[in-house]
Amino acid sequence: MIPGAVVRRELSPAAPAVTEASNRVIAAITDPWDHPRTMVSVALMCEWGASHGIEVETLLRGTRIDAGSLNDPEGLVGARQEMAVIRNLVTAIGHRPGLGVELGSLYHLTAYGYLGYLLTASATARDTVERGLHFALLTFAFTTMTARIDSGGRYVLTLEADDVPEDVRGFVLERDTAAVVQIHREIFPGAGRVPLREIRLATGNEGSTGVFADFFQVPVVFGCPDTEVVLDAGYLDEVPPMANTHTAQLLVAQCERIRAERLHHTGVAARVRAHLLDRTSLDLTLEDVALQLHYAPRTLRRHLEHEGTTFRELLDEVRRSVAENLLLDRSMSRHEIARRLGYQDWSSVVRATRRWKRE
Repeated sequence: MIPGAVVRRELSPAAPAVTEASNRVIAAITDPWDHPRTMVSVALMCEWGASHGIEVETLLRGTRIDAGSLNDPEGLVGARQEMAVIRNLVTAIGHRPGLGVELGSLYHLTAYGYLGYLLTASATARDTVERGLHFALLTFAFTTMTARIDSGGRYVLTLEADDVPEDVRGFVLERDTAAVVQIHREIFPGAGRVPLREIRLATGNEGSTGVFADFFQVPVVFGCPDTEVVLDAGYLDEVPPMANTHTAQLLVAQCERIRAERLHHTGVAARVRAHLLDRTSLDLTLEDVALQLHYAPRTLRRHLEHEGTTFRELLDEVRRSVAENLLLDRSMSRHEIARRLGYQDWSSVVRATRRWKRE
């Protein structure tokens, strides 16, 4: 089969399947995709949309994302907000096959902040795979990925999106697959440095094949049971040209810190945070919130500890976030601000803001 060929696989029910026992898993994403991420991905989609005649307001409709925040380097957006942008984009374009690949090619290493530089500085391609999947919360992926060596001795990365809404699933699979390939090509620049052999997509192409062949430059097979990126296994031992052990160690620490912060925005911690943000006063105890969320206090405390946080930390985080907005509102009195934050008097607010500035 010639490079860049695109075919549709006709699946036979009797075709022998590779058993799970014959595969050796290297790494896998274990964190949920429903986590906050930076504005970079939304900004990329808005920039692409603008270049194709789609107004930013159209892509941000119903997302509660302000266009002025797109360039905020510290701003975060919820996964479902980004998914709403994807839905608006797909609707505006008309569910065009290959759209996800076009967008995925724009996700350069620099889009991932510290993680992008960590992958570049890692000692081997295997390290980039393991770290990339471990720090998935620092990416924009909606797919769950598993890296393995198959029975034929090839390195295979499988992407699954079963829990992604069907109307955007095809786009997500295409985008995440293209983004993975783009990352590896930038870590190992130069023709032929990344031994990509085949792309298998669990989607249809509906007659549009050009963008797939042009970007991947290897056989692309549609209608597969799973979406997979197939490479030579020997690639995992390749050393990135910019590998640096000391820099990688520093970046791992930064990525771990960010991952821990993002984890606090998921699961039970996310429910507690959302509940606190919805209250008219933050004068609440763990027992108060446990009752309102239908948990036993001990159970809630245990869930939060499992997610690496505490009620006190979440309450302080929400107070700090709310305070930043309230202090800009000149119409609110000091008494009203203190009450909203759950403090008895203004002096408590002053002490809290001083502490936050030191942290």
